[in-house]
Order: sequence, then C-alpha cells, then structure tokens
Amino acid sequence: MTIIERLQQHKDLQPYKIALIVDEEQYTYGQLYDAIISMEFNNTSRIINLDQFNDGQKNKVLLIQSLSFVEQLLQWLWGLYKGYISMVCHNEMDVAYIDELARIISVEGVPTSADFGVLTSGTTGRPKPLWRSESSWREFFDIQNNIFYINKDTKIFLHGSFSFTGVSNMVVAVLWSGGTVITTSSLRPIRWIQLIDKYHVDHIYALPTKLRLLVRHCKSKLDCINYIIGGSQVLDRQLMEQLELICPNMEFILYYGASELNYITYCTGKEWLDREGTVGRPFPSVKIAEQNSVIYVTTKHHIEGIPDTYTVNDCGYIDSDGYLMFNGRRGDVINKGGYKISIPEMELYLQSLQGVSEVAVITINDEIRGEDFVAYVVLEDNAELSKIIECIHHERPSVEWPKAILEIPIIPLTECSKVDKRKLKEWYNKG
Repeated sequence: MTIIERLQQHKDLQPYKIALIVDEEQYTYGQLYDAIISMEFNNTSRIINLDQFNDGQKNKVLLIQSLSFVEQLLQWLWGLYKGYISMVCHNEMDVAYIDELARIISVEGVPTSADFGVLTSGTTGRPKPLWRSESSWREFFDIQNNIFYINKDTKIFLHGSFSFTGVSNMVVAVLWSGGTVITTSSLRPIRWIQLIDKYHVDHIYALPTKLRLLVRHCKSKLDCINYIIGGSQVLDRQLMEQLELICPNMEFILYYGASELNYITYCTGKEWLDREGTVGRPFPSVKIAEQNSVIYVTTKHHIEGIPDTYTVNDCGYIDSDGYLMFNGRRGDVINKGGYKISIPEMELYLQSLQGVSEVAVITINDEIRGEDFVAYVVLEDNAELSKIIECIHHERPSVEWPKAILEIPIIPLTECSKVDKRKLKEWYNKG
C-alpha cells in the first residue's frame, strides 16, 4: 500500500478524525486527502524537466519553495499522487541557491527509482540533494512506529520545516499510523507549551536544541507527555533530569540516524544514563559494524545510489553489549598545533558546567597553531561568565582552553533544528 493509498484508507474509515493541527487550523483525514487530490500546480513551486527519462517514467522534479508547513506537506503529498519527484526547499535557502539547485538537478539528473528528494541539513556547507524511493520510508514506518509507540491514538508535537528529513519522516509516519500531528509556525517555546497543553499531546519529537528551549520556558508540569523522541545531538545528564522534572510521566527515546540511511540505532533514557555517550542498539532489520573507529551501517532503507552497507563517516565503537558509543563525525576534530580536540566531547564538557544552559563550539583559523576554537554559551540566570572561565582553566589543560568564550542570549538554529554554526562563524569573523 502506498502512502497516498493509506491516506485514502484513513479517509474512508475515519474521515472526521483530526490528522493535522497547525496553530488553530485543524484538518481531518477527509479534508487532508481531498485537499491533496484536488490541488493544482501553483507558483510557490517550480517544475524541472528531466530529459534523461523516456515517456512513461517520472520525468519532472517538483521543487517546493513555500514557507508554509501545510503547503509544504500538501504539495509533497500531491507530488507523490501526481507522479512528480517532489523536493521541499529549506526555508532559509536564498533564490540564488534555489536556482543553482535547479541547475544541478537538471544537469546531474535523478536516479530512475527515485520517488522524491530530500536535502541535507547544510550545517557544514550548502544543502545537497539526495533521492529516495517511497518504499525506503514506507516499509520502515511500522518498524519505527513500534519503537516510538506511535499509533492511531498518538498526538505528537513537533516544530520545524517539512524540508528537514527528521520532521518529514516523523509527520508521514504518524499519518501512516492514523495519528494526529500538532505543530506551529511560532518560534516561541511558550506557544509550543500552550499547544501541548491545549491538545493533550502525548508525544514530543525534538532535537536536544529544541528541548533545551522547552525546558527553559516551561513553568509547570506537562503530565500529558508519555514519550519524548530526541535525536542524538549533544545530550547531557542535566537536560535529561530537567525533562524528567517537567514531564514526570514520560519515557525518553533517543535515536541516531542520517539523511542517507534513515534510523540506525535507539535507546531509552535510562539506557543512555547507564551508558552515557551511547546512541543505542540497532533498529530491527538494521546492522552496524565498526572498522578503524568508523561506523558502517547495513540497511535496505537508504537513499538511492548507495550500497546496502554504507558509512557517513561517523565515528564510534560497539561495546560488549552491542551498544553503539558515538564519537561524532570524522573531521569533527580541532587540530590545535598537533593536539587533537573532539568538538562533540568539548561541547559535552562545556554543557556539563554549572550555569551553562546551551553551548556551541566553532573551529577558527589560527596563524600559529593552524586551528583553534571559540565557544558560544547561553548562561542560566545569575550565572557568571568569569566563573565558567575560571572553572575551565582549573579543570582542563591550557591547550584545551577556548580562544574565546562568548556569551549570547540564544544559540541560532537552522530550519532543521541544528545549531547554525555558519552563522556563528559569520558573527565571529565580523567581530
């Protein structure tokens, strides 16, 4: 059964069930399906013709440029329904880059088995197009939904652009199960909390960057939350304990995945606390191996054009109980005059310091040592930067001291909920 056929089934069986809530707008499964099949092409998208295909094959890419979450979702589903190869642009992409992306697609073409495209997050450079078959997601939905306790009764809150593969996969997986997705265009955590309370949300899907914002602004308990599903960005014990305080009934489920490979490993919050630094054990049907500290993943649920065993150059090792211990991406290291400093480890250390609410480390050029690093921090109320610096100088060797520690009110995030390190480097260089 295809995704569109599944939505039609939900319409037939439960037409008045709420599928999607965006702020105050609600869409039933009947309204959602009818909106998809009655849509027409509009000027918030562009068509890229692919000369590589013969008649009868998919030969058009639908590049979706709308900034509206509802429009992004509906146009993506409409693309599947009409036989286009849909791709949603990130909200922050400028016109010049969208033009360049269209040129790249028309020149390089698309795998013949592709049903839609996704974009990398762009945290280390320009977003790159990747191509997927519908089945690479669809056939994994029941597996991931079982792990994440997602079913027809689920009400999940999430925030972010549909262009982020983590968001789009989770949204479509919840719709596949017949559940309800709640979201908002607001960047204000207070608004997120209002919606969670109002609609009695039982699941939250968010990366740690968003969860820290939620914790900072939440003044009362969210008793309705049963599960928090979080990505394996820098997680720390303090954040986990804070989440347990505001969501006393929740179970935390941490996952590790990649745009190229879908979900890879997962664990509960308790497992993470017992093995700090783990990203869990493999999802059913997924296998992992380690070679020279590089993680290799074997799965059939991957992007088109790569083998079933593949690496995205993430580093780590597998412990004696089969848990993957994650050390970050290869190259995520500062070479400070020959002394190697792991960026994820340094961020985790800084995050653990009393008074530090959020942290991000960026690499900078250094005339003497080649590379150095700067730490941006958001401090908790009443914390003093001088005390943080004093603690670092007392606990770490001088070669591991940041060149600068800069206090800012908020860590900038990309549309994909990841730290916008390009923006932080721009701020530092403007100085």
